[in-house]
Amino acid sequence: MPNNRALRDITNWNPTQDVPLAPRHESPLIEDLGATHVRELSYDTDALDRPARPPILDLPGFNANDQHGHRFDDLGPNQEYANLGVGDDLLGNNGGKEDEDEGKQEDIDENLDEVDDGLPGADDPPDREDIPFELPWVQQGDNGPDPEPGNPIDPAEYCAAFREPALIRNAYVDAVVQKVLHNASHGALTHQLKAAQRQLRSNPNVPMESLVQMALTIRTVERRLGLDSGDIITTYTLCPLCGRSYTPEYIAGAEDKTCLNDNCEGTLYDTQTLASGQRKRVSRLTYPFASVVAWLRRLLNQTGMADLMQSWRTEDDQVLAEPLSEQEWGDAMEMDTPLGDMSNGWGWRFGIAGLDRVVNEVTGNVEHRSPMVPPVRFSSLPFGLSFSLNTDWFQPTREGNYSVGACYLVLNNLPRHLRFLRENICLVLVMPGPKEPNDYALDQMLSPLIEELLELKQGVTINVRVRDDPPVYQDRLIHGELSQHIADLIARIKMGGGAGLKSELNFCLYCRARLSSLSVPAGYIRQDLPYRNPEEDLNNAYYWKSLPTAQERRAFFEFTGNRFTALHRLPGWHTSTCSPPDAMHLFYLGGMNWILIRTLFQPGMLTRRRPTDEDPVARFNKCLDNMLGQTNTRIKADQWKLATRVAFIPLYIAFRVGDLIPNECIPRGSRSSKGGKNQASRAKALHRERKKHFAAIGRPQDCPQLEDCFPSRNLQFHYKQVLRYCVGTGTLDKRTVTPAEIEFGSQLLETMCIDYAENNVPLPPNFHVMMHLEAAMLKYGSLYNSHVWGLERANGVLSGMSHNGRGSGVLEGTLMRGWWGIANLQNLIRMFCSLPNRTPDDDEVLESLLSALRGGPEQALQRGTLAAYIAQTKTAYTQLHGIQEPVRFSNQSRVIDLCKEEYGGLYQLFLGFCRRKWPHVGIFGDGMAPGQVYLPQNGLVRNFSYVEHNGIRYGSFHHTSGRGHSYGYIGQERHAARIEWILSVDFPGHPELRTVCAIVRRFQLPEVEPQFPWSHWDVNLGTASWEFDELGDLETVSIDTFSGVFALFKIPTLQADYWVTVSLDTLSPARDDPEDFEW
Repeated sequence: MPNNRALRDITNWNPTQDVPLAPRHESPLIEDLGATHVRELSYDTDALDRPARPPILDLPGFNANDQHGHRFDDLGPNQEYANLGVGDDLLGNNGGKEDEDEGKQEDIDENLDEVDDGLPGADDPPDREDIPFELPWVQQGDNGPDPEPGNPIDPAEYCAAFREPALIRNAYVDAVVQKVLHNASHGALTHQLKAAQRQLRSNPNVPMESLVQMALTIRTVERRLGLDSGDIITTYTLCPLCGRSYTPEYIAGAEDKTCLNDNCEGTLYDTQTLASGQRKRVSRLTYPFASVVAWLRRLLNQTGMADLMQSWRTEDDQVLAEPLSEQEWGDAMEMDTPLGDMSNGWGWRFGIAGLDRVVNEVTGNVEHRSPMVPPVRFSSLPFGLSFSLNTDWFQPTREGNYSVGACYLVLNNLPRHLRFLRENICLVLVMPGPKEPNDYALDQMLSPLIEELLELKQGVTINVRVRDDPPVYQDRLIHGELSQHIADLIARIKMGGGAGLKSELNFCLYCRARLSSLSVPAGYIRQDLPYRNPEEDLNNAYYWKSLPTAQERRAFFEFTGNRFTALHRLPGWHTSTCSPPDAMHLFYLGGMNWILIRTLFQPGMLTRRRPTDEDPVARFNKCLDNMLGQTNTRIKADQWKLATRVAFIPLYIAFRVGDLIPNECIPRGSRSSKGGKNQASRAKALHRERKKHFAAIGRPQDCPQLEDCFPSRNLQFHYKQVLRYCVGTGTLDKRTVTPAEIEFGSQLLETMCIDYAENNVPLPPNFHVMMHLEAAMLKYGSLYNSHVWGLERANGVLSGMSHNGRGSGVLEGTLMRGWWGIANLQNLIRMFCSLPNRTPDDDEVLESLLSALRGGPEQALQRGTLAAYIAQTKTAYTQLHGIQEPVRFSNQSRVIDLCKEEYGGLYQLFLGFCRRKWPHVGIFGDGMAPGQVYLPQNGLVRNFSYVEHNGIRYGSFHHTSGRGHSYGYIGQERHAARIEWILSVDFPGHPELRTVCAIVRRFQLPEVEPQFPWSHWDVNLGTASWEFDELGDLETVSIDTFSGVFALFKIPTLQADYWVTVSLDTLSPARDDPEDFEW
């Protein structure tokens, strides 16, 4: 029995290369091979020795009108393929008559409209981080008083330690380390701080006025170091029965512990007597909320942050301006203009400042009013901040029976490479488990966030650090608005008040297509889709809210698919236009997963065409197993993204006969086979959906018969769809994409879906959602602006935190404090790293702070030593202005003797490299006339296992830990090469003469260019063909010439073997943009 695990798990890869749409060359027409098949290349010789089995079912012959050849260099519509008829065995004993009862029973697992929406299972356990965080401060005993809610904090006191003498600041850090690592009590820490104050009095370098103002309590110390979260986190109480929210002030002064809602008898709190005799009210169910305004106060107090928030501005964005409509934006936009950052889309300059949302008492319609005439563009305000909200639920316990919800805010004004850094993400809300909240409780928990967003819409005065040296603070009016909600489809529906994926009339957030229309091409023709009217949906939501009874609301909701949520209170918010599709779930966990597993594997498309054939699944898996390059990842979403980049190659190996994919069909199998059952079940489900569709449009007589609903078994058809999908998704999901590329990629996906529908291959709703990507991308720019990779990893951070497992809000509070504890400590480390003229004492303080993290964040962010961590901390203000060190060395290195035989020839190569790099220094070597700087063969040259350049790892082929990273592109032409050695040298007495180079061997272009099915799309797919196992001579290149990495396949053909490379310009989708440092 072959091992099919690789297909089910789809081990991984990942290229996302920004490439133009120009094809490289045409591929020939693939003829129908008929009965004269070219010999298949064998990947598994054992398969040929297996006993032959007789055919399960005598299939009818081909339809003569369908036996047309097919070009893979044309991915357009209107293609025809040879297909199979359907025998009575698959239809059942009653022929074409559908057994409704049997169908309903068989389709429990696979019916399109009842269970499977093509999205990851909601009950799947979360993908955990490879290195879980351990947070000692969330478990330590602390006998100090709880922070007072609402206690005002002087903004000037926040991070004030960096305006105090270094000796005092270091004394503060010592106290924090004592608390975190050694569980010191508040009394002991106060004593330590007073002792430090006494000792510093005798130091003439410490001014007396600074000693007088020195912090002597740990709470004040944490505040001055920026570590106190008391100004951010507020704990609210929820009614355990109905979910109504109560403030801490209400609980403290309440005269009755019963919920205030009518017909609710929920108990809000219990009263406990402490050992001291004091009585304390303990809420039965709580949730923590982090203030957005307080978070902004912290951000805007950081060095350079105010400037970073303005970095998106162009010359045309320096003054107040009027809003720009979508039409005006489109008229001025060239089709080849790159859309990268969110500020490149039309939505950035569309918003109106000071907008208010009111209900017209006369008409009942919702109106948006602005006090400014003419209206002012929101983004043109001096500090008009745009937010993205992410919502998701995850399992924080190993048992997987406790679901916690988290809401994150990110600031879109920051450059994208900083936007999704962990310390720049605001964990604003943690919703208590064990189950997801109902709609009322969700709105109640969102209310504090909505109130602050409404406040920010009108403007909040915040003390901003406007200059760094010396630091200058000024009060500025800060505005903010929620621009988009980025989440998986289920969360978007729940937060936006949608009807859900099972609704026949309103399954889609973006249009009013019927669910049953997905069974025919009409569900995917973009220009004909009945797009939703945002204003109509908004009025419906408010009308739903005005209905007096639950029955009326339910009926109205089922008809319109609109329900009022807390987000509808925000001016300018529309669910259909502010909830862009998420590429991670849509393309990878959803689309690619469905195509490979549900469309190819389960229906038996990867079964033998003849009993003597080799198993295609074994071919598929072996192709993946033998793939080389940087393709290792443990995260499920990463695996599916990488699979999308290379799936067309192993599928070609699995499908081909000789060198070609024939215009043939895979036998359907018998009714008792797994593939036969799958086809029959899906055909019945598809037939039922088509009956609904044709009945809805008044043409029930046009509905196809059941036997006409069985899926295509044609190899060329299915391969072409996968090729379309890979080209389309690769074109769309890039850091920068043009409107022309958006149209091209969207058209490919539309054509693919139409082709699937016409050939009876059922698709889930997320393929329909792909039809709405174009509108979202034109509004918000590249899909990278709505990616949830970093925010999914944030869930991994939370789920990896230590906690005591107690629910009812206790666990959630622990996660919230842990998140902000890490963020505060990381920001403190970064502030220490940015100190000018850092002293050895400062470095010791940094070591202490890193030890306080106990191997958590510093490993997750950098996986290295102090020096390596400091290197990454220079990625905020410094990276924006190009002041950074792009190269990191491995910890594994050794000095080598170039005289040894194993290094034959390297000495002269490396010597020549150094002489070319410093032509005027006078470097010389053995056998040369003496110069100024001597390079010996032994003692100076060091060999490294790998080096990281701009976030991508390149390794040595001759080193165990570097071999898996030993392939990369060189130069802007991206020529593939194998990296043999990575060498560096430091000349004693010449610190400026330090360099690192790579010894490489280039791949060789083939004498005869092979013609693969994907050859026409080499540029789009990032593929290239090379002579197999042929490498050029050794040569030296600078590390900065590396331009990416690739996956490497060996492809045997009848004429010769070839190497095929597929561009992988990242190590992992977790760091999807090496320049962005997105986690």
